[in-house]
Amino acid sequence: MPDTAVIVAAGLSSRLYPLTTDLPKALLPLGAETLLSRSIRLLKQNGISQVAVVVGFQADLMREAVGKDATVVSNPFYRHCNNMGSLYFAREIAGDQPFVYLHGDLAYTGRMLAEFLRATRSSNGSCLDLLTAYGEVDEEAMKVRVEESQRLIESSKSVPLDEAAGEWTGIAVVHESRLVFEAIEQHMMKAGLNDYDTAAFTSLVAAGNTVRCIPSNGDAWKEIDTIDDLQAARAAFGGKA
Repeated sequence: MPDTAVIVAAGLSSRLYPLTTDLPKALLPLGAETLLSRSIRLLKQNGISQVAVVVGFQADLMREAVGKDATVVSNPFYRHCNNMGSLYFAREIAGDQPFVYLHGDLAYTGRMLAEFLRATRSSNGSCLDLLTAYGEVDEEAMKVRVEESQRLIESSKSVPLDEAAGEWTGIAVVHESRLVFEAIEQHMMKAGLNDYDTAAFTSLVAAGNTVRCIPSNGDAWKEIDTIDDLQAARAAFGGKA
C-alpha cells in the first residue's frame, strides 16, 4: 500500500466567493476541522505516513494551517493551470513510488477511503485506480465511461449523461507514478495548461494503459464547488469521522 499522499489545493475557488475571497477552499470549516485537516487525519489513520499538499492561492496561510502535519509544495502558476498542473508539481515528492492522490475540496468517510485502499493493494496491471461513485450523475460531474470490466474509457465533464457509468470522486491511487507524470507533461506541452487531471488519465487509456474505476461502497461523499455543496457537506459530515 502507498505510504505517500498528494493533495492538490492551489486554486482560487471563485465559485465560492465571498467565502473564499481571502481563504483557500481547503481551509473552510467542516465541523471542528477544515476540509484539509480532515483529509490529512483520515489519510494518516489509514497508514499514509507522508502527506504533501500542493498550494498556490494564499500559500502562506496554507503553510501555517498545515504546520508539521504535511509537506507543502508550491505551484507558482496556480492562476494559469488546473489541478493537472498542481499534481505535476508533486512529481519529486512522489518519485517512482505509488501514491494516493486526491483533491483538497472533498468530504468523505474514513471507511470509504479504507475500503478503496484495500481494493487497490494489487494493481493487476493498472497504472491508476479511480475511486468511482457508480450511478446517476449530473452535468457538472466528472463523469466516467467504462468498459464492462470497469476499466476507464474516458473521464470528463463532457461525457454524455446517457453514456456515463458514474462519477470520479477525486480520490485515486497512482501505481505507475513515472508513467502518469509523463502523460501529464506531454498533455500540458501539447494541449495546454488549463485542463483537468482527467484529460491526462484519458490520454493514458488512449495510449493502451489500464485505468481501473473502483466502485465506492456507497458511503456519502461530497466535492465542494458551491455554497450549496458546502452546506450539504456540513449537514452530512459536520462533527462526523
